[in-house]
Amino acid sequence: MKYFKKAAALVLAVLCLMSGCRKKQELTSSFDGLGVTSAASSRNYITLLYSSSDTFNPYTAVTDINRQLCRLMYEPLVKTDNDFNAVNCLAESVTLNGKTCTVALKNALFSDGSAVTADDVVYSFNAAKGSATEYAYKLYGAVSAAASGGKTVVFNLAKADPYFVNLIDFPIMKKGSEARADEDGKALPPIGAGRYVSDDGMTKLTVNTKYYGGSLNINEIRLINAPDSESVSHYVEVGAADMYYSDISDGNILRMSGKKVNINLNHLIYIGVNLSNEQLSLNALRQAISSGLDRKEICRDGYYNNALPANGFFNPAWEAVKSVQNINLQANKEITVENLEEIGYNKLDSAGVRTNGAGKKLKFELLVNKENRLRVTAARIIANRLSEYGISVNVAEKSFADYTAALSSGNFQLYLAEVAITPNMDISSLITEGGSAAYGIKKPEKKEDGKKADEKTEQTGSTESTASEAEQTEEQSLTAAELVSGFYAGTNTLADLSSVLQTEMPVIPLCYRTGVLFYNDKIENVNNSSCSDIYFSIDSYSVGE
Repeated sequence: MKYFKKAAALVLAVLCLMSGCRKKQELTSSFDGLGVTSAASSRNYITLLYSSSDTFNPYTAVTDINRQLCRLMYEPLVKTDNDFNAVNCLAESVTLNGKTCTVALKNALFSDGSAVTADDVVYSFNAAKGSATEYAYKLYGAVSAAASGGKTVVFNLAKADPYFVNLIDFPIMKKGSEARADEDGKALPPIGAGRYVSDDGMTKLTVNTKYYGGSLNINEIRLINAPDSESVSHYVEVGAADMYYSDISDGNILRMSGKKVNINLNHLIYIGVNLSNEQLSLNALRQAISSGLDRKEICRDGYYNNALPANGFFNPAWEAVKSVQNINLQANKEITVENLEEIGYNKLDSAGVRTNGAGKKLKFELLVNKENRLRVTAARIIANRLSEYGISVNVAEKSFADYTAALSSGNFQLYLAEVAITPNMDISSLITEGGSAAYGIKKPEKKEDGKKADEKTEQTGSTESTASEAEQTEEQSLTAAELVSGFYAGTNTLADLSSVLQTEMPVIPLCYRTGVLFYNDKIENVNNSSCSDIYFSIDSYSVGE
């Protein structure tokens, strides 16, 4: 009798699910108890969240969940993996020549069976440039795109860019297909060449049978409508969705049971410096501040390990800089004290603050946006650590409006900030005078003597080689801004640029944030997910027993 009651309850649960109840987590254990295949057992579909009130047009979608789904429906020319390496998609080849980038297309088809042409790429490029999306932000350096025959696209750039290929991950849609509508006049998703295609009701995604990349294990993606942040939180917490991604931009993170993978973001957390300040204009003081910080501590206690400690100005996950960046990740008291004493701050007052012979104290204010709780925590960690060396830092928590007003007016000494660096690793806006994020940056005057860079080679454990490099750079009289320009012109190497940035220290890099992708622990082969495509390896996903 108990068995029949249990079976009846199961039937009722199934009916509830079919009628729209989303309590999938309650079904799993019950079905497993009878040895029946459950929603989480071996299957060829996964369930994701979407917003029915939003679109599946990659250039007009406004919700994060829909924009992420668009990556499944539209292929780019190129996308980057989790280490910022370019991977060809619709592009057969990419050739860079000065201010020109030429892309030859693969013989790929849209989901309706029509060929992907250069005209479609140019059309999509113009849509991307005119949108309010990350793609427009990335394509800042591309002046125009033109078709050269049916299968070749030529991009004209504002300046030479050795890593422009990393920026052409904008979705390709069939020219004019965003104007499609159903019988009732409801807009239909544009036609793409991606791995999946939406049904007309936008309630599920199915495999694109014309996909150039071959077969996929996951045949269907079922969609649950999550119209607002509250419903997203609910479905994530109860496990109704198989996957959920967050870039943790607001400092809050929804936790989902199962596995997770960190996704490298090119978002630099740094201390900005007002170089007009007499004390902070001293390179040795900036080096002292840098070497006095424990970047691992900031990542661990400030960002709950959702960040990578910065060993230089560029993302440490990027293969190209792994051999040329060597800022210490942990605090180095010896270098910090030596730098401070070399510029005359060798006394402590009764409060433990360092002073020089003229009685000038090392007391500064660090601005931080109080609306970002992770950044506030990081600012307090910085202040506590620097106090150990006699550098007094008052953390000034301000509203975002007051914070940005202070930066724009130059009314600050230090500030804690985050900047999104485009995947071509262009940091010009941060370290070049007049750049959009270059608050407090000015053209450096002749550098003073007596500074030890916050660098230490792992092989020797000394700063002799880096000091020699710094002297050579000074003789050349090249600033970091000049090196950036020379790098793009092809006259300076990435090693040159990294060395001068670490020596000149126009800002103080701390860490690079990471996002997180949570997924059902039954899903296998979730690898290389990236900010360019969180579903990077969905071609090989499988849902195990």
